[in-house]
Amino acid sequence: MNNVHCKLCSNSDCFVKWCSRKWVQQIDQCKCQSLYKKNQNIIIEGSVVFGVFFIQKGKVKVYSTGINGREQIVRFASDGHILGHRGIGSDYYPISAAAMEDSSICFIENNTLNEMFFANPKFSIEMMMYYSRELRKLENRVKYIAQMNIREKTAEALLLLMEIFGINKENELNVTFSRDEIASTAGSTRQQVTQQLSEFEKEGLIEKHGKKIALTNIGILRQLISKFNVPETHTTRALPLTYDKKLIATG
Repeated sequence: MNNVHCKLCSNSDCFVKWCSRKWVQQIDQCKCQSLYKKNQNIIIEGSVVFGVFFIQKGKVKVYSTGINGREQIVRFASDGHILGHRGIGSDYYPISAAAMEDSSICFIENNTLNEMFFANPKFSIEMMMYYSRELRKLENRVKYIAQMNIREKTAEALLLLMEIFGINKENELNVTFSRDEIASTAGSTRQQVTQQLSEFEKEGLIEKHGKKIALTNIGILRQLISKFNVPETHTTRALPLTYDKKLIATG
C-alpha cells in the first residue's frame, strides 16, 4: 500500500495534528503505516508493548478474553482513534484489537512517542483529555449496562455502533458484525440478542438487509434507554480543547 503523508492526510481527527510542523514531518519519517485485512489482529493481548497505533482509516474492535476464553468487546474505534494506549508505561498490552474491515493503521514506537510528549505540550494535553473522556465513558457504561434488561442492552449496543461508525442513506449501520459480536458488546448471549433483534424487526425498529442492519426507528431505540442517562455519543475522538473544557464544566 502507498503510505499517506501526515500533511496530506484527510483524517482531521488524528492526534498528530496537535504536534508542531517540525514534528509532523519527523513523525512522517518515523511512523510505520500498514494495511490490516478484515479480522486480522492488530494487537494481541499479552504481547510486548512496542508503541501506539493510530487509525488513519478503518474500523476496529478492542476486546479482552475471559477465563473461559469468551471474548468481551471493550470498545470500538474508527478514524482518528488510537489503539494500545493503555499499554503505555506497562510491559504488555492488556487487550486485543482486530480490524472489522480493511483498515489503514499508523504505528509510532515508544521512544518516538515519549519524545513527542515532551516536545509537544498540545499533543500531550489532548492525549490526557482523551484518557479522561474514555475512562469517564467506560465507567458510565459499566454502571448503566449492569442495570439494563436484554431489550435495553441490545438497543444500547445498536446505538453505540451507530454513534461510532454512523449509518448510510438506507439507515444501515456502516459496519457488518456477527451476532456474537453484538452479544459481546451488549454483555449478553448470542441466543438472547438474536431473539431480541427479531422482536425489534417485528416492531419496525430495525430491518435486516442481508448482513446489514438498518435502524428504522432511532427515536424509539433511544427512548428505551433514556432513563439510564446514556450519553448521546460514545466516541472518543480528538476533540478541540475548548470542547474538552466544556465537557469538564458540565460534568
